[in-house]
Amino acid sequence: MVAIQFVADCWTQVTDASGKVLVSVLKRQGDSLQVTGKAPLELRLGYARGAQVSYNGQPVDMTSFTRGETARLKLGQ
Repeated sequence: MVAIQFVADCWTQVTDASGKVLVSVLKRQGDSLQVTGKAPLELRLGYARGAQVSYNGQPVDMTSFTRGETARLKLGQ
């Protein structure tokens, strides 16, 4: 399960292993999101610093996945 807490507005997309888009939405500061799907889950964030991500209860360090303001990563590989 991916859990995201938003500290700023952030466009968010989560895609499962089959390529199905589970979530594609602009989340607002203070929002949270929990997504479960077939791993690996691909996560795209439009404003990476605006999101605090955890996968199966463990925090995810986004720094190596962030380019400019955006982040793109796969969880559960």
